[in-house]
Amino acid sequence: MLKNYLLMASKVYWRRKMFTAINLLCIVLTLVVLLTVTAILEHSFAPSGVDVNRDRIVEVKSFVVSGKDSVMIGGLGYQLISSKLGSLKKAEKVSVVSQTMPVAAYQDDRVEKLNLVYTDAAFWEIYYYQLREGRYFQSDEVEQGRFVTVINLVIARKLFGEQPALGKNVNVRGTQYAVIGVVDDGQKGSGNPQIWVPHSTSPSSEDKNKLYGVYSAVFMAKKSDDMNALKKEIVDVGRSVQIGDPKRWTKTLLLANTQLDAFARGFSRDAYSEDSGAEQVLAWVMVLMFLFMLLPALNLVNLNVGRMMERGSEIGVRKTFGATTMDLVKQFLVENIVLSLVGCAIALLMTQGLLMWINQTGFLPSLNLSINFQIFAYGMLITLVFGIVSGVVPAWRMARLDPVFALKGNV
Repeated sequence: MLKNYLLMASKVYWRRKMFTAINLLCIVLTLVVLLTVTAILEHSFAPSGVDVNRDRIVEVKSFVVSGKDSVMIGGLGYQLISSKLGSLKKAEKVSVVSQTMPVAAYQDDRVEKLNLVYTDAAFWEIYYYQLREGRYFQSDEVEQGRFVTVINLVIARKLFGEQPALGKNVNVRGTQYAVIGVVDDGQKGSGNPQIWVPHSTSPSSEDKNKLYGVYSAVFMAKKSDDMNALKKEIVDVGRSVQIGDPKRWTKTLLLANTQLDAFARGFSRDAYSEDSGAEQVLAWVMVLMFLFMLLPALNLVNLNVGRMMERGSEIGVRKTFGATTMDLVKQFLVENIVLSLVGCAIALLMTQGLLMWINQTGFLPSLNLSINFQIFAYGMLITLVFGIVSGVVPAWRMARLDPVFALKGNV
């Protein structure tokens, strides 16, 4: 039966080329927009590339201290992370990471602008930076304050050209750091120039003895199911921390965020509350995508009704020979879904081209967008929903026609 439906669908669409072209254009344009948005969301929040452990990562970049009439927000100090957050039950790894600091590096009478990050050995176990040369720095090198560095491919090419970077020195802030590793940041050489050094080499030791400072704590949960429990642990620790005058500052909150939480806080009325509102934001994104799909689907409904009205005599003949309403509904739905799948194939190719163009322009420098299996699966799901939504109403309406009126052309 399905084979017959497919044969009829191909003949119908080949016979009415103009209708087919208009329908395809409507489907393709809609799917290209939806697939592009899906690709951006998937690469931003799903585990991939450098953030292969994203479904297990919680980051605490700041704390919020509140009193009766005021609020204070600041970054974490090394002492707060090491003494209070270093041994949480649900955390497999904890890394200390500083804010990104713009610095100048001097090389062969040239000055290059770089982004410096102070961190530790656990950083390389949480994030997946693919080594091009050498190795990462180890725990003993951090403890000993060794002046070693890992740089990304962008810096290696800027400073040393095509020469090997291992063993060479980089002069940053008047300090010579020996290059022990070069990593690919996952952005095919288009990312920010980045350099990572042990936090123990920081020229200022003042931050080491403070609860507040320029650091953030990155946690990797033992498993993805532990994420909520880990965030609760962090919040509970925050409540026990006293920062500042206890008479003035009575409550401390550590903001424990996943990537999605951090994104959602940008839309929240209270960006510094314990609940990030991620579930609500995700729900709104899904609703908006469905509404965007619904508008062209309604357009396609009208086109399909017009196309099917011309097939009144065919409907009448089929019903006369015993075709049921459900048989005709199935036939019309198959026709619409087949056309939608053809549109999906074209849309996937066009979306891949669009994503490659976005990568080249650097419009989203932190992402290397492409069509992967997940996006392909989402595309197929969106296509099926689109095909059913735009096809079920006209299919049901035309399938219920009285065969006598249909044969007379009274549709």
